[in-house]
Amino acid sequence: MVPASTLEGALSKSLLVASLVFFAACGPTAPTDNFGNGDANGGGGGGGGGGGGGGSNCATSTVNAMQSPLDLYIMLDQSGSMTDTVNGGGTKWSAVTSALNSFLTQPGLTGFSVGLQYFGLPGSNFGDSCTASDYATAAVEIAALPGAASALTASINAHSPTTATPTSAALQGAVDHAKSWAGSHAGDVTAVVLATDGDPSECDTSLPNIDAIAAGAWAGMPKVATFVIGVGSSLSNLNGIAAAGGTTQAFLVDTGGNVNMQFLAAMNAIRNSASCTYSIPLPMGGGTVDYTQVNVVFTPNGGSQITIPNVANKMACPASGDGWYYDNPAAPTNIILCESTCGSVQASGIVQITLGCDTVIL
Repeated sequence: MVPASTLEGALSKSLLVASLVFFAACGPTAPTDNFGNGDANGGGGGGGGGGGGGGSNCATSTVNAMQSPLDLYIMLDQSGSMTDTVNGGGTKWSAVTSALNSFLTQPGLTGFSVGLQYFGLPGSNFGDSCTASDYATAAVEIAALPGAASALTASINAHSPTTATPTSAALQGAVDHAKSWAGSHAGDVTAVVLATDGDPSECDTSLPNIDAIAAGAWAGMPKVATFVIGVGSSLSNLNGIAAAGGTTQAFLVDTGGNVNMQFLAAMNAIRNSASCTYSIPLPMGGGTVDYTQVNVVFTPNGGSQITIPNVANKMACPASGDGWYYDNPAAPTNIILCESTCGSVQASGIVQITLGCDTVIL
């Protein structure tokens, strides 16, 4: 089970209203010493190896920008075991669907889109389908909230659990749909949410093969992450899917506790995961961005400016310390903060991105 402190920390992200400012810059990068500190004429020194590249002397104008929109494709388990009872009465299905309905109708979901499909689905031979394309067709297409909420809740209320658990086909279909969506929505963060109460029971039940589906979506272009919410006990195998899909570990909901509250908290934590992903706009006045001259600067409330260094990719993020990376170094559309840095900036402060000064590299 994910510790309560982890979920509370993730939920606290929604309390931060971050200011993101992009600078169209001119002038040379301020020289730095061997410790990464800018000189008196340059910008402030950076934490974790940051230097004067993000200094205010480079800035000539500002453009306000929004954080990247998040688009989720939820693949919801409707297997017969979802009728198992949970603490406090009711079933897994009633607790999970109640939490989803609450999630979809809560305030403050601007810039957030959701689509939905279920597994298993009927196959051609009187059993559950093992064909990925069946699951790649949405029951409710991805669309912006709050407008899409009524269609999503109506669909959920019309379903009930009766099937087995064809996880491999469902996940393959989900990532196929998400990748197609991401290809036509450049700049958005697109992800799959696999919500299930057990290990696969039909189709390809090989856990390494299922992990590989998530890994392929995370490594591909466009990149699609896979979040996993497991409802029940002994679901540690689901951590492999989440890790392969770029989201570290599954959210495991304990049926001995308040399932509704835990599932809702997990969905909100997933929603807030996009809060450290930022779109890259064009400089003021037009032109193109020189991606070798981009810096991320963070100023904590009451603190000094810190230039966060760039790393090659998520795997290069430091275990402790700061860093950021491009979603696709060959053709960037988003800037993503490393996990440890994301936690720091969510506490309080202002994130700025400077254009025009040589990128500070870890």
